[in-house]
Amino acid sequence: MSAPFLTDFSDRISPMLVKELRQGLRAKTFVALFLSLQVFLAVMLFSASAASNSDQIGSVISSLIFTFFSVAVLLVQPLRGISALSSEVKGNTIDMMVLTRLSALRIVFGKWVAIVSQSALLLSTIIPYLILRYFFGGMNLFAEIVALAMLFVTSLALTAVTVGLSGCTSVIVRSLIPIFGLPVLWISITSFLFRGFGRSGGVMDIFSLTSTDSQLAVTLYLATMVYVGGSMLSLGASLIAPAAENHAFLRRLTALVSLLVVFILGFFEQINKEPLIAAVFIIAIPAIMIALNDAAPLVLTICKPFVKKRRVGRIIGWLFYPNWGSGIIYATLIGLFSIAIILMPLSRNGSLNIDADDAAVFASLFGGLFFPAVWQVFFFRGEGQRIGHYLLILAGSLILLGILTMLSEAMHSGLFLWAFAWNPLAFLPMLSHNDIPDDVILIGAVIVDAVLLIILLVKAVQEIRKTRPIIEETITSLHDEI
Repeated sequence: MSAPFLTDFSDRISPMLVKELRQGLRAKTFVALFLSLQVFLAVMLFSASAASNSDQIGSVISSLIFTFFSVAVLLVQPLRGISALSSEVKGNTIDMMVLTRLSALRIVFGKWVAIVSQSALLLSTIIPYLILRYFFGGMNLFAEIVALAMLFVTSLALTAVTVGLSGCTSVIVRSLIPIFGLPVLWISITSFLFRGFGRSGGVMDIFSLTSTDSQLAVTLYLATMVYVGGSMLSLGASLIAPAAENHAFLRRLTALVSLLVVFILGFFEQINKEPLIAAVFIIAIPAIMIALNDAAPLVLTICKPFVKKRRVGRIIGWLFYPNWGSGIIYATLIGLFSIAIILMPLSRNGSLNIDADDAAVFASLFGGLFFPAVWQVFFFRGEGQRIGHYLLILAGSLILLGILTMLSEAMHSGLFLWAFAWNPLAFLPMLSHNDIPDDVILIGAVIVDAVLLIILLVKAVQEIRKTRPIIEETITSLHDEI
């Protein structure tokens, strides 16, 4: 007797993934994108083959393939994740899903995989065009395959960003930031790739992985995409999760362990300081931003695993609880630890070998991450929209930085920037002028950072005192169980 044909998805597959995949493949957006990609590539490839000289055919075809593919997977596909979680929140279906075996993370992961699977389908349709490109000669096959894989990995991370932000209640955050941010990123990536086609010593040499530097660069990029994507998916799960789920623990522990690894690598003189500093920024910035916006209420089930470890566990708990006070303490620790790691490779010879302007840049960027959180303390009290307010204030700070930079360049002076010293990012344009010593700028940035941290830590202590009854209730519950 012959085995029956498989007519449906396996029960082992997440039902959220099955639902989203079915709806996504039938969606008019995906069907139109899929057909348009094939038509445009076919028409443009044959036109380029007929119109170009023999020496230019290969580079033209590669440029067309990567351009259209990047439009599909770096713009259209990630933007489809804008409404991934918001549609469920508006329909009040999240609570019903949580009542089943589906955790918040499985819900977010299923929606992400559904969009990513469609992007993988688009990737598979590019292969025939690469085969056609191969017959025209002048092709670095391995390098172009690696470049195509890098675009796909970038798409995975960008999709995770939009899916994670889609759980935010602010329409501006989950819509406008991706809509305006993704095109800028797409233009940067495609222009970066275009310079590599048709000439030696370009980007394709990096993707060929023939040198240690190129291998390190690709590895660092892959690690960045994985870390950013995982952090954003965890953020999305936190936004829709019930109070009994602690998604902050694994996310914060991963960042802390990663920084410890970078710290250990800093003792090896064979490793250059630039990759270490880049790794610190990649790890610390998302960790600090997300931790400053964790706002889940502290409940008994979250406290139990830490309170069981007695005094040490209670102290550690205030680094990994998913509430705002714990996030402030954790973000401060990560920020100070990151600065220590950055300074370590700069002092390998026994003396601190760092310029005052470099230190001022680090101090300004460090304070710039904490400034929106301080702003929220005084003006925004809504816990549900904390991440939205933070991102909007951060975007406003960056816009203010651009305006101040243009004004200082036009006036050929940076003295007026002291009026905006309440924002740590205002110290950055001061460094481009000689009328203010770098040491003075550094001292000013450090003072402003210290004031911001003191304000946040005072509020964190107040938050901890408010949650003391929960800790005492947890202790009582554990004694009753014994």
